[in-house]
Amino acid sequence: MNYFKASGRWNVQLSTLAIAIVVFASVAIDFNLKNWKKRDRVIEHDVHWYYGYLPATFIYHDITLSKSDYKQGDNYYLFWTVETSEGKRIIKSTMGLSILYAPFFFVAHGFAMLTDYPEDGFSEPYKFFLLLSAIFYLFVGLEFLRKILRHFSFSDKHIAITILLIGLGTNLLCYASQSAPNPHVYNFCLFAVFIFYTIKWYESASIKHTLILGLLLGLITLIRPSNIVILLFFALYGISKLAEFKERILFFLKKWYLFIFIFLLTFLIWIPQFLYWKKVTGHYLCYSYTDERFFFNDPKILQGMFSFRKGWLLYTPMMGFSLIGIFLLKDAAKKLRWAIVLFFIANIYIIFSWWCWWYGGTFGQRPMIDSYAMLAIPFASFIQFVSGRKWIVKGAFIVIVSFFIWLNIFQTFQFEYHSLHWDSMTKELYFKQFGKMSTIEDFDKYLKPPDSESAKGGKRADFTPPSVAAGKVQNTYTNKNEESRKLIHLKAWNNKYVCADQLLKDMVVANRNDAYDWETFILILFGNGECAICSSDNYFFCCELNHENRITASRNSVGSWETFRMTELGNGLVAFKATNDKYLSVDEKSSQLFAKSESIGAHEKFMLIVK
Repeated sequence: MNYFKASGRWNVQLSTLAIAIVVFASVAIDFNLKNWKKRDRVIEHDVHWYYGYLPATFIYHDITLSKSDYKQGDNYYLFWTVETSEGKRIIKSTMGLSILYAPFFFVAHGFAMLTDYPEDGFSEPYKFFLLLSAIFYLFVGLEFLRKILRHFSFSDKHIAITILLIGLGTNLLCYASQSAPNPHVYNFCLFAVFIFYTIKWYESASIKHTLILGLLLGLITLIRPSNIVILLFFALYGISKLAEFKERILFFLKKWYLFIFIFLLTFLIWIPQFLYWKKVTGHYLCYSYTDERFFFNDPKILQGMFSFRKGWLLYTPMMGFSLIGIFLLKDAAKKLRWAIVLFFIANIYIIFSWWCWWYGGTFGQRPMIDSYAMLAIPFASFIQFVSGRKWIVKGAFIVIVSFFIWLNIFQTFQFEYHSLHWDSMTKELYFKQFGKMSTIEDFDKYLKPPDSESAKGGKRADFTPPSVAAGKVQNTYTNKNEESRKLIHLKAWNNKYVCADQLLKDMVVANRNDAYDWETFILILFGNGECAICSSDNYFFCCELNHENRITASRNSVGSWETFRMTELGNGLVAFKATNDKYLSVDEKSSQLFAKSESIGAHEKFMLIVK
């Protein structure tokens, strides 16, 4: 921490206090939620991919994940993999985050060894130290952000206000706490350090600064390959005129050997990834995202920036001041305008060209967080501009940013408690739910879930509310006449809702406490007691006779494997018999549905709830 001496006493600088407040707020949210104590939190969703390299390598000694399914309890899979076109199981994400997690992982493992906690890589100490890692990288990122702003001669007061408003009033706070350890706080940190050493490199293009930039670029791209766009800022740093651009090209040609060095260092960081791909697939290069891709001919920039589903400036309006501040840059910072503008344009073009432009079940537009260290420079310029205005302007600004801070913190908790939906918000629901922590009546009625399969194919993701989805399933039946259809939930013997989990290849499990779109089904009744069940993304339940008779929601049409016979048991209870003449049963350990029971017992009974 930095201090200055005044009037014979040591006083904390305002920017130091601002960093402490932001860090404390993140820690306070962590301890309020205590997510490390919850089995299916912290190491959840995509974090399984980011983190999996560490326990697979150092605990299970099975980097190919070929020895076991590594399933723990009721359908909690320790490792997530995808299947390549050659049938290989592979961790989808690259291993950059595992490198940043590693020091905290090893400390957690040592702690588990000295205590009674399981040394499995997934018990409470591992989750707690992963949350701590996000706090650490948040602190480092904010420290380097302060150094960057000082370089451009912003006052300590303006730096402090900038840090407070970005730290408390944007989704950086959510991803440092509630949604940690997703990658964005880590990327924010690396971007801040990279920008700082870009400044240092142009002051002195030394081997030391080149070494640091090369290693940083390797880590940045190993976490998120598309973040190589940061090189635009590096290349254009300080250029404001065409003549300077020509001079820059000549300078780069003169220093060509340093760029070879940067490339080699970046390649060095990537070597473990190449070796992993070679070990698992037999190839040094692998596109592990299988059927996911960018659609550069059809970016969803307007939706990504302004929509009620996931609009960046709707859910993080504080950053609008940064965009205004681009036009207010002055003095030395003014020479960054083109670097920031061109980076920003390229960055949002790439981000919103991804097929899933809403970026899954997350709060706001998480990929934008990576660039906040850069956007903090024009943000500070806006703060500097407002501070020189009349008191009425400053007063209005204080009221607005105070509201934005409240909104950000409140919506972070709304997201935690599912009163702000992760991917299906609408304008009507947003305003009906505004300021309410508990979900409103008929919450599901206003949702519009995305059609992921259409989006993956480059088509418009036709967002269909579950309440009307029952009318939009195609009549793709084999020799069957439909009699009726109903919108339903199913609740199993364990008092959990049945879910068609799209993140687990549409596996059907009974493990959800609440019923939302993935827990909503269309029951289609045929004659003679036969029926079909369709998920919210229009896939029919299927009894996989060649895969242990497990039930998936994975078929486009109804044949024999997708046909079930429903038996009504009274009191709202039903049972389903599959084409193998076995009843659907919920496995006690995994909560997964299988067609394996000869008779109807407790595990074969489902409560049919008609919406």
